[in-house]
Amino acid sequence: DLFFGDNTMQTDPKSILIIDNEPQACLLIADVLSQHGFDCHCVADPEEAREIIKTDCYDLIITDISMPKVSGLELLILAKQHAPKCKVILTTGLSSREYLAQALILGAYDYFEKPFNMDELVETVCKATSGEDAPPHLPIRAAEAMELGRQSKRIVLDSVRALARAVEAKDPYTRRHSENVTHYATSLAESLGATEEMEESVRVAALLHDIGKIGVPDHILIKPGNLTDDEFEYIRRHPSLGADILSNITLFGQEALLVRHHHENWDGSGYPDGLTGEEIPWGARIINTSDSIDAMLMKRTYKDCFTVDKMLDELAKCSGTQFDPQIAEATIRWCRNNQNQLIMPNKSIKTPK
Repeated sequence: DLFFGDNTMQTDPKSILIIDNEPQACLLIADVLSQHGFDCHCVADPEEAREIIKTDCYDLIITDISMPKVSGLELLILAKQHAPKCKVILTTGLSSREYLAQALILGAYDYFEKPFNMDELVETVCKATSGEDAPPHLPIRAAEAMELGRQSKRIVLDSVRALARAVEAKDPYTRRHSENVTHYATSLAESLGATEEMEESVRVAALLHDIGKIGVPDHILIKPGNLTDDEFEYIRRHPSLGADILSNITLFGQEALLVRHHHENWDGSGYPDGLTGEEIPWGARIINTSDSIDAMLMKRTYKDCFTVDKMLDELAKCSGTQFDPQIAEATIRWCRNNQNQLIMPNKSIKTPK
């Protein structure tokens, strides 16, 4: 029998592919992990590793990012294509903050800068191979990296937009959802007389409102049918996690507040803070309504798409409970006057950049 860590017996050793163009780095990691019962295979040639990933299956890949001819990021993409269940941990000797954001966008399990603490690496490897979800701190580290490494709000927004798309890529039923919500939210904000500054804040927050779902396990996010109470607790955490991610980027302080409160309800029944009425930021109330419009008009694993009339009836029915009554009334009026702007299944609307 093989022993895993200090106390847990591992009768079926997990296979690990270690890739680093410095052979000694490969051997050092392999030697330590082998002592913990892992079956390690070392490759110092990234081109050879690329071919191996196409044909062989591993439980985990540990790869350096900065290698000649083939980068670790390319190998990460390849692994996600050929073995979606395989976890990937990236390492690098370069202190490049952009790598961290890219690693998260591309689906890395975790990221280590050299020289790293070997005990911490072993702990992360144990979690990854035991099926534990990626650490929730990674999106926050990525946000901190973008804050420190970039100055332009547009460039930062492009990076965070990529994170939002990474979330939606996890769930085929929510593709383009953020763009749809952005379309409704900006249209409603404009119709309600928002200032240019407020409209822009609503637009950015709407685009990023679900970014916290990057911390929700995939099996919960795409589960057909009803969620258990424990599973729904994960879903309820996504507004606060999204706000935590954005709050690490100074430029998005206002938007972080809107993201945190976009699931608060007018009557106090929402989450995460149970705010009521005008305690809820105005922009968050608009995003709540816009989110609901798209959710109703689109098909989901648990429901068929609503007709426009049924969606409008639901807005009226929930006015004063889920929705701000004035915003609900304005939304119903806007929808009736702009039915060609409603996004139905198989129809998309281009949102302004």
